Amino acid sequence: MQGKLFRLNIRQTILLVLLISFPIQGNGQRVEQMKPSLKGKKILYVYGGWEGHNPRESVDWMVPKLKAEGAIVTVVDSLAIYTNEQIMAQTDLIIQNWTMGKITPEQFEGLEKAVINGTGLAGWHGGLGDAFRDNLRYQFMVGGQFLFHPGGSIDYTVDIVSPDDPITKGLNDFELQDTEQYYMLVDPNIQVLAISKFTRDQYTSLPEDEIKLTGSTMPVVWKKNYGKGRVFFSSIGHKLIDFDIPEVMTLQMRGFRWASEGKYRAAEPSIRPAYAKKN
Repeated sequence: MQGKLFRLNIRQTILLVLLISFPIQGNGQRVEQMKPSLKGKKILYVYGGWEGHNPRESVDWMVPKLKAEGAIVTVVDSLAIYTNEQIMAQTDLIIQNWTMGKITPEQFEGLEKAVINGTGLAGWHGGLGDAFRDNLRYQFMVGGQFLFHPGGSIDYTVDIVSPDDPITKGLNDFELQDTEQYYMLVDPNIQVLAISKFTRDQYTSLPEDEIKLTGSTMPVVWKKNYGKGRVFFSSIGHKLIDFDIPEVMTLQMRGFRWASEGKYRAAEPSIRPAYAKKN
């Protein structure tokens, strides 16, 4: 009898081990699969516009990083690609580096349709946030538009304000040096991930009667949904050496990964109304 009970206990022990082990392993696999990834994603890298933001140089610098993560990257230097419905429908993420310039109604229609249907849109600085100044709907889609950068190249701090978001998780506030601090018109409903404060009383490159911005706070990094598509923007990156700061590069790559998932995941609740009444 004791031997039978002993054998039964062994069987129960083995069964318990199996029941415990396999769900944990399965959950681990599911967690791993949930991480945003560029592997196998089709990325359209569109560059051009004002040469001051080094669009051509950005290709040689960024595209290898995307390919290193397993992305399938197509590089084009024309906005006409936005009218190609077949290519746009097959694209998972558009990275645009096109400062200023003009976009035709047909080109914008193709871009907007793709994003609404789930293609991600991402970029940095003027390449996304200062493109097509005469197209208000484009600015609405991005979530903001550049106005000016008081003081020219200055030093400033970027503060992480959504530390629990996967894009910012584990990152601390950081310093930028000798670069532009963007002052923008911003959609008050975007999900802001990082901000900067205008702390200088006077900017030496501006006239004495210039309106001072000390005390102002400006979103620097944000994300939003646009239809089924995901939009990610960072105003950092006037010079490519800005990305030598680890936090800047980490934010950008995580943003790319997040934006590339619009066709594969449900939309996140991303509206964060800045002027909602506090209860």
